[in-house]
Amino acid sequence: MKCSIALCAILVALGSPAEARITAVVIDRIEPFAEGMPFGDVGAYERVIGTAKGELDPADRRNRGIVNLDKAARNARGMVEYDTDFFVLRPADESRGSRKLLYEVNNRGRKFLTHWLMDAPPANANDPRTAEDAGDGLLFRMGFTMVWSGWDPDAPRGNNGMAMHVPVAQADGRPIVRTIRDELVSGTRAPEAATFKLSYAAASLDTAKARLTVRAKEAEPERAVPADQWAFVDERTIKLLPDGTKPAPGALFELTYDAKAPKVLGIGFAATRDLVSYLRYAERDGRAPHPVGGIKAALAFGISQSGRYLRDFIAQGFNQDEAQNRVFDGVLTHISGVGRVFLNAEFGQPFRTNTQHEDHLMPEN
Repeated sequence: MKCSIALCAILVALGSPAEARITAVVIDRIEPFAEGMPFGDVGAYERVIGTAKGELDPADRRNRGIVNLDKAARNARGMVEYDTDFFVLRPADESRGSRKLLYEVNNRGRKFLTHWLMDAPPANANDPRTAEDAGDGLLFRMGFTMVWSGWDPDAPRGNNGMAMHVPVAQADGRPIVRTIRDELVSGTRAPEAATFKLSYAAASLDTAKARLTVRAKEAEPERAVPADQWAFVDERTIKLLPDGTKPAPGALFELTYDAKAPKVLGIGFAATRDLVSYLRYAERDGRAPHPVGGIKAALAFGISQSGRYLRDFIAQGFNQDEAQNRVFDGVLTHISGVGRVFLNAEFGQPFRTNTQHEDHLMPEN
């Protein structure tokens, strides 16, 4: 069914500790999964898609670790606002489900769960809707409610990717500018290209105020690229000169430059915490359908970057909400190495992954 905002907005009473600072949930669509096909004794499933809106109290001790939360704009109640995408696969008859929630942390906006845990085809993992997209149907037959939400505001939304909106930090009402380092590589994890995309907008487009170096391998000495041999295309892009010059595949370029306008990325941890806590603990609102119901336990799953995210989620104290409720009862991290995620920092770069060749000097490990 299609829902209007008037029908499907769930308004949450502010300040109620069990409701985890989620202020509204807007359900855009509720529709049958796999055309209502039953999964064993659990029966049919539904897709629920929408947006959750939340706010954070910078003075709460469980939020104080969010870098620059105190530098974000506040609403009339002194709170910092955000909103995040969410996607739910739930039993159509909740009384037949297991009352267990499985939350997958998306990886760069992508869902992996149906492919990795149920052998479904990977092509439709980001938008599962058919019986084939359920794979062997294991988690459906077990009655799990499966949940995804955005945590990285810069994750691509194309192909049903998931992201969120967070505020930009400011210093006394002015843009924050810091000197940062970007590592840029062509032809390894991305196709070869004639331009490089920067992690943040440059405060100046004068190449004399920045420094670009290149080396074939991380352990080799850096070689400076003269200021007249490269240029800013715009504040988020650079190119080599003369025009049309392509970087050697795999060459490690490093740009040191003044960047501006960092987003408060650590809100992503709090958004996961508060949405899952809301789904577990908040009472129903009779004015509109609730995304899930009757949840008694919550588990989390993350692959690669998502597993590293969960490590930091726990280590930085986000597995307890503002009302001291536990968020996840268990966590499984898969193929995530020894790393964490470069997220909760002033100019964080959560897409970084330390590999054999690149990103060795990023604070991800």
